[in-house]
Amino acid sequence: MREVFAYAPFRKLFFSNLFSGFGQGMTMIGIAWFLVETTGSAQLLGSTMFTSAVLMFFIGPYIGTLIDRYSRKKMLLVENLIGFGVLGMLAIWGFFGEYTEWMLIVIYLTTTFMYQIHYPTQSALVQETFEPKHYNSINSLLEIEGQTASVLAGAFAGILLSSYGLHVVIIFNAITYLFAFTLLSTMTYTFTLEKEAKQNQGVAWTEQLMESWRYIRQKKGFLLFGISALMPFIAVMATNLLKPVYISQTLQAGVSVYSLGEVTYALGAVAAGLLVAVVVRKMGQLAAMIGNTLLFAIAIVVMIALPYGWALIAAYTFYGWSNASVRLIRQSLYMTVVPKNQMGRVMSFFNSIGMMMRLVLIGMFTAMIDYTGAGVGYLVLAGLLLLAAIGIAATMRYLLADAKAEAAVATQE
Repeated sequence: MREVFAYAPFRKLFFSNLFSGFGQGMTMIGIAWFLVETTGSAQLLGSTMFTSAVLMFFIGPYIGTLIDRYSRKKMLLVENLIGFGVLGMLAIWGFFGEYTEWMLIVIYLTTTFMYQIHYPTQSALVQETFEPKHYNSINSLLEIEGQTASVLAGAFAGILLSSYGLHVVIIFNAITYLFAFTLLSTMTYTFTLEKEAKQNQGVAWTEQLMESWRYIRQKKGFLLFGISALMPFIAVMATNLLKPVYISQTLQAGVSVYSLGEVTYALGAVAAGLLVAVVVRKMGQLAAMIGNTLLFAIAIVVMIALPYGWALIAAYTFYGWSNASVRLIRQSLYMTVVPKNQMGRVMSFFNSIGMMMRLVLIGMFTAMIDYTGAGVGYLVLAGLLLLAAIGIAATMRYLLADAKAEAAVATQE
């Protein structure tokens, strides 16, 4: 990790992500809490998340083709400019008038759109720019960076929201996007796939998407593994709807419990970034993936059995650890086995599948939790995580065999 962090281009990527992630985290906390508290119901937040998932499901595959067709650095720069422009204008409005529901929805959709662009692009850029021997260290450092931003967001969101209001949080987010753009623009980067990208310029994006689908389908076990390995992340995204409702209505606690849950989640994920390599060396990738998926499910069940604020705060530590560990192992495996010229499309394809699953879950939870309580929704997620662990156990060995073969070829070369 020290060797990677000594490399100037990586440091610029690291700190640009830290700025933008800090602002994004505070905005998402602020919007989610504001929508639930002002309406007294999960309906508006759930409907907003549902709409967001529908849009991202259709937009995601197209974004994947853009990532493989254009400079990944330029894609990240455009993302930051869009975030700065949209949130900056809406933040200024907050100093002169009250936010209407449609404005809050626009802010939520914009921030979600940023996520949809950012993570597949970042993965493709890392795979393209850095050596394979550094993938594990880079992914771990970026996980630590992302969760450090979440810790800061959780720590400051409650203070700023209660003392200054949502408009200050939003303008802060807009400024972080501007800082991220400025820093990333100075990063040394060469688009090494420019030749392949020019050859694909005349090819319809739908055909490029089908090419990635054919690759996924032909690779034994890849589709089921990709869906199963996404389940911890999908569970975390679904809890963005369940958590404020569970805290407000079931625990009858305040925003401080919400923010502390964000902080402990991030601390668990930071610990995973630091220690997952050690865990993988001792347990192996397969056992680590299955074990962390099961740990997530167990933590949910224990949290529901103990309906107290401290239990939620403690449980979110395990959520952060489990989700980050699974994501890091999955990410490094993908970077090893997926061709560089298809990375954007493959990542976006699975992101779209994840969006579809979130769409189903959010629609179901929105319809039911005002009647059943958020605890039932959490238990549904625990059941899905158990199924995901079975899917990983059945398919991951095929990808590990491919990764071993790729490593052998690289060593010979």
